[in-house]
Amino acid sequence: MTGIRRLASQPLVHFLLLGSLIFAAYGFISPPPESEPVDENAEIVVTQQKLQRLVTEFEAVWQRLPTEEEKQTLVASYVREEVLVREALKLGLDRDDIVLRRRLVQKMDFLTTAAARSRKPTEEDLKSYYDANRNAYLRSGRISYEQVFLGSPADEELAEEVQDRLRQGADPEVLGTRTLLPFRLDMSARSKIDGVFGDGFYERIEALPLNEWSGPVQSGYGQHLIRVTQRQSAEYLPFESIRNEVEADWALRKAEELRDDAYAAMRERYRIVLPETGQ
Repeated sequence: MTGIRRLASQPLVHFLLLGSLIFAAYGFISPPPESEPVDENAEIVVTQQKLQRLVTEFEAVWQRLPTEEEKQTLVASYVREEVLVREALKLGLDRDDIVLRRRLVQKMDFLTTAAARSRKPTEEDLKSYYDANRNAYLRSGRISYEQVFLGSPADEELAEEVQDRLRQGADPEVLGTRTLLPFRLDMSARSKIDGVFGDGFYERIEALPLNEWSGPVQSGYGQHLIRVTQRQSAEYLPFESIRNEVEADWALRKAEELRDDAYAAMRERYRIVLPETGQ
């Protein structure tokens, strides 16, 4: 009893009891809201085509056909979704929704470029595109080389010693300063070489003489002696070897052009009023 008295004397309990009484009284006095009349023109029709799409989606996820009970659940879920979407649109919940706006823009872009995806280019179309964009199909030069790391900063005495031993035919893999950098890179492009040794390294070694130790050459890690063992100049890839790639690039460019043209046509239907720029 003492605990009950102590609990009953707490201000918070008084507040909760008072709130409950007010809520109960409001519910007794206020009549329940009348339901809105049904719009006789509003219909949600679940067609056989729609049902088949729901079944197909179910089968794709669960790798089996739904039971009759599951079909009813699919239909009920679709009807619920449709009701809520329509009511949300009535309330204007789609306005100023940045995620929804972007999704609608994506759908419009898809619709305006669908024609380009279905169009098949002629050989003349592809060859003309290839000729006009040849630089996009230029394969960069490639270099094979070996390196001996001299440190950062390079030890001049060590550099002279390594060069003397190389001239005497010593194994280059055991010379220089220990490093985790690869001793050899085979037929590597600029992007790979600069990615491993730092920006600009490819340019510093591409003109070095073949099969001779040269340097020191500066990398992002320090100084190296370099021996270029093989070099392949940059070359344009022949059309026949990359026809599929050219066709994919052509389709992408054509889709962009059609999308831009469609937008320009749609924009002409509106009078655009822009804000005044500040002085």
